[in-house]
Amino acid sequence: MKYSLKFTKVSKKDILWLLLYIGVFIYFVFQPPIYSPDTGSYWHLDVFRYPIYPLFLRGFEFIFGNNYWTAVVAFQLLFVLGSIQVFFKNISNLLKLNFVLELLLFAILLFPIFPPLLTANNLASEGLSYPLYLLLISFAIDFLFREKTKRIYFFSAVFIALALTRGQFVIIVPIIVFLLLLKHKKNIFRKSHLKYLLLLILLPIITNTLDATYRKAVHKHFITTPFTFTNALTLPLYISEKKDSSLFENPAHKAIFLKTYKRIDSLGLLSSKVKGDYSAKYQVFHDNFPYICNQSFHNIGREYYKDENDPFKSAIDTEIAAKQMFPELLKAHFKDYISLYYTSVMHGFYSVFIFIFFVIICIYSGLKCLKKFNLENGLLFFGSLLILSNALIVAVAVHTIMRYVFYNFAMAFIIIVLLSKKLTYTR
Repeated sequence: MKYSLKFTKVSKKDILWLLLYIGVFIYFVFQPPIYSPDTGSYWHLDVFRYPIYPLFLRGFEFIFGNNYWTAVVAFQLLFVLGSIQVFFKNISNLLKLNFVLELLLFAILLFPIFPPLLTANNLASEGLSYPLYLLLISFAIDFLFREKTKRIYFFSAVFIALALTRGQFVIIVPIIVFLLLLKHKKNIFRKSHLKYLLLLILLPIITNTLDATYRKAVHKHFITTPFTFTNALTLPLYISEKKDSSLFENPAHKAIFLKTYKRIDSLGLLSSKVKGDYSAKYQVFHDNFPYICNQSFHNIGREYYKDENDPFKSAIDTEIAAKQMFPELLKAHFKDYISLYYTSVMHGFYSVFIFIFFVIICIYSGLKCLKKFNLENGLLFFGSLLILSNALIVAVAVHTIMRYVFYNFAMAFIIIVLLSKKLTYTR
């Protein structure tokens, strides 16, 4: 019998990409792991950490022993480079990018690996959440715009993994559902579409159940990850006044508030202590978020609810208290809250004009999709929704540092490319 081997011709461009990947991997794998302030809480399976990254670290420690940090960095590098390649090839083929635009997209996708973020070397959840996010968006694009409907199953698996790594991305499912409704409109209740719609609706329920099940197994409480409202309460605490203690009927809430207020007041971390406009006030909040949240309210709450028989209950009770205190402080200082919240959103966009640009794109493409759902309008709408929703959610929960908003830099680039093509076609 005769056998023939067929070799696919490798282009010079493919060799260039391969060399770039190898060069990036070799350079960063020999850089030291970064032990961020969050690393210890992941490794210790703290109750307020989503399950995937703590289990990921523990798994590598089990396999590689005391030297597992280097193996973690190597895996994160391989995972992010592989995910970049999937996203890069998908977008390059879909938009038919020329070599210059490919280089720009490639550089943007690689940016989070480099300083200041160093996501692959940092022993924190971004080492997994960034590559998972790229895969998620790539599979979503396949499902919505390339008629590869089976990719919804890959999307579902990656979504669950991502949502159990960083909770800020739960909004993606409602966005996909909305786009699916726009795309199929009156035909959405056909069996072929309805099964995907039902799967998407079930995803958050499945994710929350898995999250609570993990916490029941590890922390003995069937609850989803606490800390959402503890984070969200930080801005209302920053703009609070001492008299706000009268807002709380619950004695525990009143006591925790007064102790927290006394501490942040002594540190000068109240907006009333800051001279200047809302930008100046926000900058103080931005620079000192951990002191107001983690080292003040959270620590004080956990100390107040401390239970020697249950070391995790205090974190849960503190989260419950934050959830109940949040609306009271929000109503009392709504104007200041909205002003500082808006300032926070603008800080994430670096300029109000960039924010307005994406809002206009979102409205324009959304109206176009109502008339006709196609690749260009759909991608513009999808990208702008991802960018705006993430920025708005982050500003509620935390301060808008780059660590929380870098995920959609590539989507911003895609929007600019699509707009450039639209302008070229109209000439």
